[in-house]
Amino acid sequence: MADTTPVFPTERIHWEGTPSHWNNAGVYLLSLILLPLFGLGLILFLVKFLELKFTKLKLTDQRLVITRGVFSRSTKNLELYRVKDLRLHCSFWQRMVSIGTIELVTSDFSMKTFNLDGIPVPEPIFEDMRRLVEAMRIARGVREIDQNDRIT
Repeated sequence: MADTTPVFPTERIHWEGTPSHWNNAGVYLLSLILLPLFGLGLILFLVKFLELKFTKLKLTDQRLVITRGVFSRSTKNLELYRVKDLRLHCSFWQRMVSIGTIELVTSDFSMKTFNLDGIPVPEPIFEDMRRLVEAMRIARGVREIDQNDRIT
């Protein structure tokens, strides 16, 4: 059972999940073909399967938390007020299996652009994320100033 306790008392979790295994369908097919070759296919399958199985995504009303790793774990936090733009991309193949890629363009130096690949049923998550980003930018008083804008 996933721990749904928020890190901050006022922080609410809006979505938790893992990327879809449909993202690795080509690798899984290749591993099936390579299976007779000294178990190489099994190793390839296990590596990709465990990589996705141990990737956790959590969207709260304040941040996006990405945790990865099988033996050692790394966690990245992206504060939602730093998100400058959101894009949703669903290729033909992704639309066939109801997954998509959400691309975030941020002002964070460690993650200028970040793709959330293989998000199952991405449209409601994308809309929720867009709404949460706007709410956090308003709450923090974040405004964008373009170099070409005149200050009057």
